[in-house]
Amino acid sequence: MLVICIISAALVQCSGGDPHGDEPSRAPAATTEFRPAAVVQGLALSTAPYFESRDQTVATYDLAQRTSLRSIRLPIAWGLVQPVDAGAYDWGVTDRIVDDAVARGLSIVASIASTPAWAAAPGSSGPYAEPGDPQAFGRFVGAVAARYRGKITAYEMWNEPNGALFYNPTPDPVSYTALLRAGYRAVKAVDPALPVIAGSLGAVVDSPSTRDPVAFLRSMYAAGAGGNFDALSFHPYKNDLSLSAAWLLRDSPGQQLTAIRKLMIANGDDRKKIWATEYGVPTSTVTEARQNEMLTDFAEKWRELPYAGPVFYFTDRDLATGDGDPENNFGLLRTDRSPKPALATLAGFARDGVPDTPEFTRFQREPVETSLGEIVSPVVPIANTGRFLRMHLNGAVYETPVGFISAPAPVVARIAEFGTYPRTPLVAGRQDLANGLRVYYSPQTGAHVAGDGITSVWTPNLGLAITDEVPQSSGGVMVTFEHGFITWSSDVGGVATLR
Repeated sequence: MLVICIISAALVQCSGGDPHGDEPSRAPAATTEFRPAAVVQGLALSTAPYFESRDQTVATYDLAQRTSLRSIRLPIAWGLVQPVDAGAYDWGVTDRIVDDAVARGLSIVASIASTPAWAAAPGSSGPYAEPGDPQAFGRFVGAVAARYRGKITAYEMWNEPNGALFYNPTPDPVSYTALLRAGYRAVKAVDPALPVIAGSLGAVVDSPSTRDPVAFLRSMYAAGAGGNFDALSFHPYKNDLSLSAAWLLRDSPGQQLTAIRKLMIANGDDRKKIWATEYGVPTSTVTEARQNEMLTDFAEKWRELPYAGPVFYFTDRDLATGDGDPENNFGLLRTDRSPKPALATLAGFARDGVPDTPEFTRFQREPVETSLGEIVSPVVPIANTGRFLRMHLNGAVYETPVGFISAPAPVVARIAEFGTYPRTPLVAGRQDLANGLRVYYSPQTGAHVAGDGITSVWTPNLGLAITDEVPQSSGGVMVTFEHGFITWSSDVGGVATLR
């Protein structure tokens, strides 16, 4: 049976103390208790089993079995099972693809989506039209759960509802939450122990056809999603950069994942896991060797998350190797079923476990201050500095040439803008950075950044900065402080004025 792995993690981190004092006040240090557990790894399948031959589907199942990727995410297509009306079911193909998987000892996560034309909401169209009646969707989910009780081990409600491609005509967190609630009740009525997974949110940004997953989840909570799922799923695709390399970039899957986790904690769902029910890298965008590197990075970094749920790699086989279309080239096998290098790597991880990275091991040995809170990111690189950080709920810990240094969340956000790291602790409301900048911070004044032209003439009686550098019409810049201001220009240098 596929289970939700519960990974315990101590709440660890550091505090900022009184920013106006001479020395930082520090919370008691505690070593990090989080130790990664084995993460279930499997294959995410497309709807291909509904249309290909039985021999082809069985070959995919045999691949999963022999590579130890023995969990599969299998679409259950409402539109194909109940195409005519609410009273007629065609279970033929679904029975076959479920039973063949069970016969090979595979555990199945069913992703229930697609809408028959008779059930589509007015104004919606296509195979992924918005359902018009959440209760009709719930009745179908209940029928699936009852028919495959003991065969399907978890249920995911829909696929990427925050994009119009899978939720036509436009993403709607309120109507999706209604589907989620109806599906949750239907599954639990059959078997209260069956996990129900919400979301399968795509890593997209706001556009006319997509909704940022963080904003979408926030709206889901507002619409009553809380208490109606056992885990959340997220699809952290980014075809050009690895998960860790992109983590600190604006709107990256890593930044979204961190924000999603914080949102879950704020809504009391800190014990729930996030599942990666799809992740892959197309070899039309990168080489096969690079695909292997990126999938390796993903496996290593995903397990460094205390809230890591199962991973499902998309997908088993290319639809058309080398045709240039990313959607046709995500496979671990080429179209002719010859393996790409990543297959052996992931099979080894599934069989033997994913090893700790050296940087993770270093961070694990370092005591951290408890006030920083739960770990919310893996250990990730800081731009091209050769240094690493790990984000927590209330801040971050940086590995620097002078040791491990922490910073509170508002300062972390400013440091990230410059792709650097701190070279001093936060003391008396100021923290110096490796690139020569300084961040001034207190909860009252906020976090503001100044260059060395300003900081070279700053004195404590000016207090903390309350603005960033503001360009002046006469040239140069000015920073306003609590008790004065400093101007700087290339011809005069820095001039401090108390008031």
